[in-house]
Amino acid sequence: MAKQRRVRSPRYSVPNKEQILVSVGAENFKGTLHLLSLTGGAISLDKRFASGTLGDIGMNTVSGNITAAIEFLQMANPRAQAFRFVAMGPVARERLRDALGKMRGQGLAIEKTPLQQLQSLAQRVVSRHFRK
Repeated sequence: MAKQRRVRSPRYSVPNKEQILVSVGAENFKGTLHLLSLTGGAISLDKRFASGTLGDIGMNTVSGNITAAIEFLQMANPRAQAFRFVAMGPVARERLRDALGKMRGQGLAIEKTPLQQLQSLAQRVVSRHFRK
């Protein structure tokens, strides 16, 4: 059985220090959105959360307000924590798609670095070699 390769959703750099609101339990935290994709993104908050912590995010985009349930992931870097969307309504999903389309049009897509491109190539070559 052939293994399906998951394609990573394109990521976009968020300009203008866009503000977000995250709720975890009864607490609310203001933060800044750094990266965004159809599957999640990265934000900076004053508080760090353990990987697996669930919360809700609210953000204003050029396409309208978006709210969604999120799961915090490992730290993306010392300044930002990654998250993934775990639940989002159809209206919010359409607004997200529209906003990302506009970001693509503005050239905000994050391209892989040459090292990341080389790593991806090496992974593909090794994967093909061991499938034989």
